[in-house]
Amino acid sequence: MPPPLRSVLLALLGVLGLVPQAGCRAEPPADGITVLLEATPDSLDSRMALSALGQRVAQLITPGLVTFDDTGAPVPDLAESFRELGPTLVEFTLRPGLTFHDGGALTAEDVKATYDSVRDPALGSPRADRYAALARVEAVDARTVRFHLREPYAPLVVELSLGILPARRAGAAFKEAQGTAPVGAGPFRFESQPDEEHLTLLPFAGHARGPPALSRLRFRVVRDETTRVLELLKGRADLVLNAVSPATLPALERAPGLRVLTRPGTGLAYLGLNLRAGPLADARVRRALCHLVDVEPLVTHKLRGLARPARGLLPERNWAHAPVPGCAHDPEAAARLLDAAGFPDPDGPGGAPRLRLQLKTSTDRLRRSIALVLREQLAQGGVAVEVRSLEFGTFFDDVRRGNVELYTLKWASIVEPDLMRGAFHSSHVPSAANHFGGLNRGALRDAPLDALLDEAARVSTPERRVLYARAQERLDALVPMVPLWHEDSVAVVSRRLQGFEPSPLGLFTPLARARQVDP
Repeated sequence: MPPPLRSVLLALLGVLGLVPQAGCRAEPPADGITVLLEATPDSLDSRMALSALGQRVAQLITPGLVTFDDTGAPVPDLAESFRELGPTLVEFTLRPGLTFHDGGALTAEDVKATYDSVRDPALGSPRADRYAALARVEAVDARTVRFHLREPYAPLVVELSLGILPARRAGAAFKEAQGTAPVGAGPFRFESQPDEEHLTLLPFAGHARGPPALSRLRFRVVRDETTRVLELLKGRADLVLNAVSPATLPALERAPGLRVLTRPGTGLAYLGLNLRAGPLADARVRRALCHLVDVEPLVTHKLRGLARPARGLLPERNWAHAPVPGCAHDPEAAARLLDAAGFPDPDGPGGAPRLRLQLKTSTDRLRRSIALVLREQLAQGGVAVEVRSLEFGTFFDDVRRGNVELYTLKWASIVEPDLMRGAFHSSHVPSAANHFGGLNRGALRDAPLDALLDEAARVSTPERRVLYARAQERLDALVPMVPLWHEDSVAVVSRRLQGFEPSPLGLFTPLARARQVDP
């Protein structure tokens, strides 16, 4: 092993508390660019994908009519332009000469078939409820498609980032094929997926904006963070995006052949609460937990300053953000609230707890360490917490099905404030009816909030801003979750991958503009 790499590896293993393995050395990179993922994408079909990883990988293969710029604003992708013809009618014009990976032309009929399919109960898409306001899709001609709404729906354009697939593959009969070997019109085309941990894509020569300058794009699932770091150091990986602990970054910055790139992000880390029953059904208990959580030391020490403390779902840069009081760290206020809720201290500080709860998290090293700190902070207020770490797929399924009390999760990126309706509206509680795809995973049910969020989706932007401010005030009072922080977007990149800039939204789309530089 070269001396600089050896010193960096020893320093990093010291951070991780590991012993170096004999024979560890830089190895020749695989053909193309290798991206390491912390979990398996749940589907390569954006109609079926619920996880951020699934949606982001699918976007490289099957892009939508729109995508998002770095501010989160919708911009044309497969579409050349779009315009509002009325409060319930939006028209899109497709780019000329669009083709799918199999050589077929992409036309308005394919757009219509895609949106008809996602609303078809036979497909069983967990995203179907996002298009409830859509009455019909009209293919006017080969390049013109119109979306007719039942009622005004301001967030429509944002929802039209759904990946477009060929009409011949849009039906429920092709659901499995499109989820495992998709055909789209994106910058990369599917080559192979021998198992759930390996996926290979090739540059698409017929892409509307020209083929990417990467010979091959390999995704490999490496669930253990230490292994991800070692793969980067050994030259066996070229990109890890938002999947390396901040504590490892200083050592990685010193590693030859690696760069650490950061940008302020829009995602939110939060402590989730199951409101369905038990102590957490009481808003006083929820606010007490919020007062016991001290975010500042976590941001400073666990995240090395690569985050901004949050008081609500929306980051400050979001156009609809409104300041709210939040719940500052205040153990005395927490004690008063727990007393009022019927959970008095049975025998004074340091004795038996006021109540007991279970907190579930993933096996990710950083997330588990954060959960352990949260356990300590809650224990200081008399709340005993059992921490359980589960493989992400198992953990996420428990969250979706309400098999949790407390849990830690992230909204990977927050663009459209209508996400508040998805995350907190009574109609979006996960259930068998929506294939457990509802985003209101804590099961908040509040009629006044529902009315505010429904109205905000129907009116123009100035009115929406006022309504969203009121909704944020209501959420601050209800405490359906404990907002923790808005994390930066952090990419560890090899010298072989040039021209890559991390997206504040955590997207993989910058790979289509990057280039590969081989030794």
